[in-house]
Amino acid sequence: MEDQREALLRQIWAAQDEAYDLMYEYDSLPHQYGENTLYQSEAQIIDLIGEHPEITVTELAAILKKTPSACSQIVRKLRAKGWVEQVRNPENNRIFNLYLTDSGQRVYQDHTSFNRSCQEATFRLLDTFSTQELEHHLMVQRKLNEAYQEDVQHSKEHNL
Repeated sequence: MEDQREALLRQIWAAQDEAYDLMYEYDSLPHQYGENTLYQSEAQIIDLIGEHPEITVTELAAILKKTPSACSQIVRKLRAKGWVEQVRNPENNRIFNLYLTDSGQRVYQDHTSFNRSCQEATFRLLDTFSTQELEHHLMVQRKLNEAYQEDVQHSKEHNL
């Protein structure tokens, strides 16, 4: 019985590794949204600015758990493409608020529509599972995420 459980746990581990590899590959590829091509990191920032007009680079970095410098680089690329504008905050000259331009708004809408389609397709694939099975999966995934978070914290503490 214990061998069967360990074999199942190893299969879960392997499936998680495969999922990570697929997500990593997906994130590294450019994607076509309407007439525009974006990388996932760009799309994330477009989405956040679309959802939170006036957001700052510092706030983006906090949400995405990235450095402000990394977010600034992406914002610069998006500004160069004409999708994002930075406007000096009238109440604090050191702060720049971010907004989508009209073309950035179209990119945001195209990306949102694409995401909705992807979710609908994924949800259809999961139709074969009962609500209880999905709830169990979510419980397992949350425990796995706890383990990953502990691994991240441990690595940060030991690699300073």
